[in-house]
Amino acid sequence: MIEIKDTVLQIIDQCYYDDRMKELATSFIDYKEKEGFRFAELVLFHYDLFGGKDKEIVKVAAGIELLILAIDIFDDLVDQDNPNPPWTSVSPATVTHVAIGLLIASQKAIDECHLNQDVKQEAKKILNDHSLRCMYGQQKDFENVITTEDDYLRITKEKSGALISSACLLGSIFANKQHVTDVKKYAEYFGIAVQISNDINDIQRETKKNDLLHKKKTLPILFLLQNKDPQFNIIKDYYNGKVTTEIIESLQQEIITNIKKSGAIEYAKVMMQFEISKAQKCIDEMDIPTTSKEKIVEFLLK
Repeated sequence: MIEIKDTVLQIIDQCYYDDRMKELATSFIDYKEKEGFRFAELVLFHYDLFGGKDKEIVKVAAGIELLILAIDIFDDLVDQDNPNPPWTSVSPATVTHVAIGLLIASQKAIDECHLNQDVKQEAKKILNDHSLRCMYGQQKDFENVITTEDDYLRITKEKSGALISSACLLGSIFANKQHVTDVKKYAEYFGIAVQISNDINDIQRETKKNDLLHKKKTLPILFLLQNKDPQFNIIKDYYNGKVTTEIIESLQQEIITNIKKSGAIEYAKVMMQFEISKAQKCIDEMDIPTTSKEKIVEFLLK
């Protein structure tokens, strides 16, 4: 995705007047490149799938990557659970200002692309609405209000489903404004599945970037909190404030070994597959060529 990164860097160069802030924003993009520009790919894929031809769409795709990076930064500032990104070693005030710049730059990327003016306004409304949904989901996640499977799925739909659906929708509306309802539905289901997959990986990490250590309530953890096996009482006690983080860290390897044998991972994988199946059903029912349906499934699940 060299073209995406070049476009992102061009936007940053135009938007930041301060050399230090520009340097930081560029280093953040370099870091993000390592995990790939997945959201930009979603925009470009849907634009191409529904017949889009204008290369200006690359600016829109770059814009959403700037937005996602800003949201990731704000999320890490709030949660304080991820020591790896470069923005964690910079003062929170400076990082906040850089992230605000990224938000503004994402809007400018759409404003200044040479595409249909009416569609651009609709695209910005989609981005704003979905970003607010994501913010709501992240706040509810931070408040740790999840107690049931339904809570988790509802909040994850807002937190993760909204962002993935926004990328898919941008590509489709700039192409032909058709199939918007269908795209939104399958993208949200897929977004939930992606988050479940991330949660499965997180709970098995023997590092500080582990949802259990931070008392998050993901699907695998909800399973464990309801498990009557005495070996998981320590997790229940930890969530109830009866056990310290230091004790959990000292026993982390043993706890993770037990989690892998508990059925929690298998349960989460079943739930993930259920969301994928719902996405698949939406795609199957779309009034588009079979080859297009196959392309969507292949792309989303690659």
